[in-house]
Amino acid sequence: MSSLDLTALSAARDRLISVAFDHFSVDPDVIGLFISGSLAAGSADSYSDIDLRVVVNAERHNWFVQHRRDFPQQWPGFLFNEWMPGTHHCVSHFRPFNKIDIFYLNAAKLTPSPWYRLPMIILHDPERIVADLANRSRDLTFTVTADEIDVSISKGLAAAHETYRRAKRGELFYSQTLLDELRQHVMQSDDWLHDRTAETTVVAKFDRRSSPDVRQALAVSYCELDADMILQALSRLLALYRVQIMHLHEQFRLDRSIENDLAALDVCE
Repeated sequence: MSSLDLTALSAARDRLISVAFDHFSVDPDVIGLFISGSLAAGSADSYSDIDLRVVVNAERHNWFVQHRRDFPQQWPGFLFNEWMPGTHHCVSHFRPFNKIDIFYLNAAKLTPSPWYRLPMIILHDPERIVADLANRSRDLTFTVTADEIDVSISKGLAAAHETYRRAKRGELFYSQTLLDELRQHVMQSDDWLHDRTAETTVVAKFDRRSSPDVRQALAVSYCELDADMILQALSRLLALYRVQIMHLHEQFRLDRSIENDLAALDVCE
């Protein structure tokens, strides 16, 4: 890939925001438009994408979701859509190297949430629905549930077991993928243990907000496509993950067996 002109990249992103605004704001069924994420938080760089939220009248919400792939294809510079069946959003990629993630929100189902007290740039709000929602959400806080941690630990342990199993079988590509899945749970655990909420994660990416020991352990865990090296990387990561799991049990008083969790780690270490 040739070097991108960062000034031109940012300018193209601004044009894409204008195109999206012009498209949606004239539709009477669109009663709110706002940008969230790093652009709203002031932490964006030239490579940052656009997190656009489109608030739609309840009667037309399904129609907008059904056509979520069609709208961006009408806009200049469209390349491709990234989407999943059953979701209410679509990520669209544009020339030269821009991306817009559009969520369609049902106005009848909007309720206060700590997510709506995060920074936002309101583009279109004729009935002040978005402003009112942000105001009603301003005193809400993010909380971590025991179930969320329970799921993460189970998934992390499963990723560790499968990394080990696949490496032993010689399924090295898959094993590397599973090792990366374990890294995600290590990163999530670091955020939970240090009470980093969505406000922190929007402003500072993990490379900057992470604990030094976690960042170092993750950095040295990347290795070549070799079974022994993958197993060594797994062992080093699990030494850290063991400490994290013990602290998660202590800090959040989890309703799961710590003895079983540590025994599950012993299998792979």
